Amino acid sequence: MKKKRGLIYGVLTLAVLCAIYGGVGRYMNHSQKQEKEKAEGDKIYLTDLSNVSFISYDIDGQELSFTKKDGKWKYEGDDLFPVKQADVDSIVSTVSKLEALRKLEGGDSLGAYGLDQPVRKITAAAENGTKSVIMIGNATGDGDYYAAVEGQDTPYLISSTLYNKTNSGLNDLMALEEFPAISGADIKSITVTKEGSSEHFVKKKLDDKEGTIEWYRGSADSPDNKLSDNSGLNVLADSLSSLKVKNCPDYKVQEKELAGYGLDQPAAVITYTYDKNGSEETFILSIGSLNSDSSCYYTRTDNSSNINEIEKASIDKCLTVDKGIS
Repeated sequence: MKKKRGLIYGVLTLAVLCAIYGGVGRYMNHSQKQEKEKAEGDKIYLTDLSNVSFISYDIDGQELSFTKKDGKWKYEGDDLFPVKQADVDSIVSTVSKLEALRKLEGGDSLGAYGLDQPVRKITAAAENGTKSVIMIGNATGDGDYYAAVEGQDTPYLISSTLYNKTNSGLNDLMALEEFPAISGADIKSITVTKEGSSEHFVKKKLDDKEGTIEWYRGSADSPDNKLSDNSGLNVLADSLSSLKVKNCPDYKVQEKELAGYGLDQPAAVITYTYDKNGSEETFILSIGSLNSDSSCYYTRTDNSSNINEIEKASIDKCLTVDKGIS
């Protein structure tokens, strides 16, 4: 009987402790929620915009304006301009709810903070027509900036985030063309055409688990075509897979303009095939002349409207690797 009574007391005690623990947990959660709400309530915001569909700012005497159309940011000066979407989204995210470090009430006039002639002016407009214009003035010794909302006389102190994010010229906001995201091991065949002749190489996998391969010149139909050393083709495949665009001097080239880049009759054309989701894809890169300072080659992918610049050293590595192929 005593054992039974003890068991009952134990169960009741455990239930009480659980109830106390649950109550403490709820109290802590509620307390943390209140503290979070209080901290948020103490913050000062210069703007409160949602669904921003227009953003503009001035830099170096040029005003850059972007409008969201069909879910994509378009440059107002040219709808074909390839906008780096993430960068504009980042600017919009900052300006749509711009937090102030401090509100400078009862201070000097806006001119004392450089806000009579702001170093930057950012305009953001929401889909419902609500608009805010932020003026950025002088920088402080700590790297922060004075700011104000146009039409209001109250200056604020803000972090450097908005100034830094809008410190990009148009070319900085250009989305560069991306090549296939592959490794050299994904490449199945390579063709290099230059100086009027073509070299074609095919890779044959011997064992997927071991990763062993053989490279063949021309085709893998004959053992006589097998290369004695795979290293040269492996280097070429790795070099091709790591090519990256450095600049894009023309994103809407016309056929009649190709000669200016040496791409009407390319100095070389590199073609490779690779596996993508179980199917074979083909990538073609035409190589033209060197740019004005000879640091990059002008290049163009198959039927692209972009003229890209790729560093000379990277292209040279692809075009000279055949000297080590045997």
